[in-house]
Amino acid sequence: MKKNLHELTDLQLAIMQEVWSRGTASVTDVHEALLDETGLAKKTVGTMMARLEKQGFLAHYADGREFIYEPTVTRYEVGRAKMRNVLDRLFSGSLPALVSHALEAKDVAPGDVERVRALVSEWEKKDRKKERR
Repeated sequence: MKKNLHELTDLQLAIMQEVWSRGTASVTDVHEALLDETGLAKKTVGTMMARLEKQGFLAHYADGREFIYEPTVTRYEVGRAKMRNVLDRLFSGSLPALVSHALEAKDVAPGDVERVRALVSEWEKKDRKKERR
């Protein structure tokens, strides 16, 4: 049973990022990749991965004596759910408020505004196609 995608903790996201980047990963793979960052014991990482599986984010198969985990959700699905949660909770669902806040909260790099305009333009084209159907 999948929990709400936006409820993943930072540690759970770090584990998922590692599995996503590899496609599949063992507890050993994830532990070694995150050891310097987290300092967690291998058993703790294994417990976290088992919990992610129980929550519906990972699935596993056996390869000899090791479990190999694979994601059951995509980065996109989780990112979209997290963004929707931020939009709803912090900005009352207002996309313009979120964009305004983002522009004010971070130094805007050269070309960023043009890229955002291009994304909006592309979205408008797709939206118009949906309306015609």
